[in-house]
Amino acid sequence: MNQLVVVEVLTASYCSRCQKAKSLVKDVISEFDEANIQYREINVVEEIDYAVSLSILSTPAIALNNELVFAALPSKAKLQQAIRERLGNK
Repeated sequence: MNQLVVVEVLTASYCSRCQKAKSLVKDVISEFDEANIQYREINVVEEIDYAVSLSILSTPAIALNNELVFAALPSKAKLQQAIRERLGNK
């Protein structure tokens, strides 16, 4: 049975690469059964305590299931693989 995966894109309003990160994540999520994926955009300024708890040092960053997985923009293939692993579809 597939697991639920929470995909969070941590962004900041001043971040020029954050739009690209959001687009990449939405594109990758669309390739999966979206019923098993929850997507959230998190502004690190508004949720600073959460960002600190994940040890976010820069944006964009991507967390999966409340764990910082990518501290920088990953390739599409690496993001797909990370989500697949957490869904139980290696």
